[in-house]
Amino acid sequence: MQVDTDPRLKLKDRQNFSKGEYLAFAVPWAAESGPMRHWSNHADTVRVDPPRFPDNTAIRFAWPPFSPRGGIAGVWGYMGIGHGNYDGGAAEAPVTPRRVDDISALSQSFAWSYDFRLGVADVLTEFYLRSNPDDNESKLIEIGWFLHTPEKTRHFVETGQQIGKFVEAGGRTWIVARNEKFVTFMPEGGVDVLNGRIDMLAALRWLKSKKVITGREWYNGVAIGVEPFKGTGHIQIDRWSVGYR
Repeated sequence: MQVDTDPRLKLKDRQNFSKGEYLAFAVPWAAESGPMRHWSNHADTVRVDPPRFPDNTAIRFAWPPFSPRGGIAGVWGYMGIGHGNYDGGAAEAPVTPRRVDDISALSQSFAWSYDFRLGVADVLTEFYLRSNPDDNESKLIEIGWFLHTPEKTRHFVETGQQIGKFVEAGGRTWIVARNEKFVTFMPEGGVDVLNGRIDMLAALRWLKSKKVITGREWYNGVAIGVEPFKGTGHIQIDRWSVGYR
């Protein structure tokens, strides 16, 4: 029997933790009903370090060696950290929603690592744009960056409607595609992006120039996390911060 020696606070599925403008969560939405709902109570664990949160957060998943049937995008759920009111999950400290055209800064900095030797998952940072900042069901579009892209994820991006290539100020190139209401940025070559900074406002302005968005949509919050397809694995988020005004 293994002894749990991790001193960090342990959160199970559907348990949240918030400090300031940040929120930790685990939502196994592909297993909310049916026989897998019992497994889902033990499938995911989020470990938070309250004094340092959102830094030093760990996420582990343990799912069967197959993807869910009938689940959205073939993943079991989304486990991660949110900033602000990401997908209705309001953090302890309110974050002011703004229309895209009224945002003067929106970026994130991060450093993370992973072990997916016995499982398959993608690592995704994303947000929604809404028509109404107070209505979580008014989502117009979902915009995400894949930081780890397994084969299934690369196929998803490559078979979507190709929008173009977005080149960051630092030189990194992202392949941008649209699958219905989901716009995705995948690093060229499908390489892992383990640390760095993403200027999300620059990307939004680029999407506006491509007429993907109008700039009148509302932004409420962003998240970073893991979407497990199958098996077991974990990620360690050493640091994550969002700059927004």
